[in-house]
Amino acid sequence: GSLSAPGGVAIALGRLTGLLAAYAMVVVVLLVARVPPLERAIGQDRLVGWHRKLGPWPLYLLLAHAALITVGYARQAHDGVLHQFGQLLWTYPGILAATAGSALLFAAGISSYRLARRRMAYETWWSVHLYTYLALFLSFSHQIGTGASFVGHPVARFWWTALWVGTLGVVVAARIGLPAWRSLRPQVRVAAVTPEGPGVVSILLRGRRLDRLPVTGGQFFQWRFLTGGMWWQAHPYS
Repeated sequence: GSLSAPGGVAIALGRLTGLLAAYAMVVVVLLVARVPPLERAIGQDRLVGWHRKLGPWPLYLLLAHAALITVGYARQAHDGVLHQFGQLLWTYPGILAATAGSALLFAAGISSYRLARRRMAYETWWSVHLYTYLALFLSFSHQIGTGASFVGHPVARFWWTALWVGTLGVVVAARIGLPAWRSLRPQVRVAAVTPEGPGVVSILLRGRRLDRLPVTGGQFFQWRFLTGGMWWQAHPYS
């Protein structure tokens, strides 16, 4: 019945693309969350490749979601598109925050294109991508607060919330908790830095019970050295 109403098809497609965009963002984040079982089974290089291929699609879906919902609601209210967009932005709960989050997501997406990436320092690109997590946080409340799939549907609301909270838990555990545990428990310290040639150094690290670290040949570490100007930079060493 709702499909035959004015703007019904556009609203239905807008809701569907919004759900797909949000779910795809969860998948995109988990692919590069450095989850040990995933990396062992698939490999980080393939996971990063999938992340890059899938990354633009949530943005396309997000754009379609915003356009379809605005057009559909405008037709339903017999209103202009721009006026309806203003109404959504200022009167619907969470829409303004979600719009700000969308802008951050597009900034991260645009910075990933090769032309933009070449002109950026890695640290700048990395910092922009950190705002992805803030963007997802800003967008979550409007999904639960105004999403037709969740308003009045407690089971669906609980499942969706658990999906997002679970994703947050995995990211915090794999990206922050596990590296901190593997660094602090063995008390890893830099013992020596030896120049090997022009622009090449070897770094000797010491610690307790390092044989217990799950390390095998062919792997590499992402080291962060806790000193001024370097603590926020990740450096790969074989």
